[in-house]
Amino acid sequence: MAPRSTITVRAPPDLISTYHKEPYPAISPRRPELSQKGKTVVVAGGSGGIGFSIARAFVQAEASRVILLGRRDAVAQEAAADLSKEVIDGSDTKISAVSCDVTSLADTQKLWDQFKDEGAFVDVLVMNAAVVGDTGPILDSSLESVWSAFEANVRSLLDFARRLYSQDGDRTRVFINLTTTGIHNHWSETAVFPTYGLTKNSGTLLMQKIAQDTDPKKMQVLSIHPGGIWTKMSASHGVPEDSYDWDHEDLPGHFAVWAASEEARFLHGRWVAAHWDVDELKGRVAKELENDKTFGRIGVLGISGDK
Repeated sequence: MAPRSTITVRAPPDLISTYHKEPYPAISPRRPELSQKGKTVVVAGGSGGIGFSIARAFVQAEASRVILLGRRDAVAQEAAADLSKEVIDGSDTKISAVSCDVTSLADTQKLWDQFKDEGAFVDVLVMNAAVVGDTGPILDSSLESVWSAFEANVRSLLDFARRLYSQDGDRTRVFINLTTTGIHNHWSETAVFPTYGLTKNSGTLLMQKIAQDTDPKKMQVLSIHPGGIWTKMSASHGVPEDSYDWDHEDLPGHFAVWAASEEARFLHGRWVAAHWDVDELKGRVAKELENDKTFGRIGVLGISGDK
């Protein structure tokens, strides 16, 4: 959906000089250090596109259980069947799908009650479900349309974060929020989809605030821009597949597996792009973040306060 100028997100070259459009060894889900063995992973919006690629990467990392959440049960079940084909020989990974509308508090209550009844502990939660909203000026959209986007892109994050955090047990939880460069590039795609940019910005700020008050050893929180991936949603918004040199569909999935590891804990509460080289992130950026409280966080551009 995004215009070409906003798909690849650049950071200061003295911090990150290497950008990726395809997966690379440091974020490979087959790396032993990134293994998800013994963990349960839930992917909201995992029935297709970026969400499915993320679920596939966690299967490759041999998570014990990968659960796809989808609003349309038949589509989610079909996706789960396709994902089952990705299970590595000898792996005990179990794939399942659950019909759940993340904007429905009744649905989410039922979902988490089911997890509790099963004795399931969700280790990793990936929130990929989102609503784009209307095109054109916000004041030309109906109140109901704009507010429904807030329910999908903001309230659902708060709802799921509270439920993930409040589980019984001492295991580390990981919350991954799939967001977009459109949260701040207001002159580009958010000029066309203003409700999307507004609500994704609000959702990312929400997770930033939650992370600020949360020990990452209890719940690790990251917001990730997945890159420019051509999906069926892109097609539905009139974007031709040959309109851009899109990023490889596995890039956000592999990056998400890395983001769920202890290696990424120093980025707790930050916004990062899947393009950014993780070795450089762990090097110069990690050192910079010790003193820079603003990098990768939402604030007022051009204004600095107490660090």
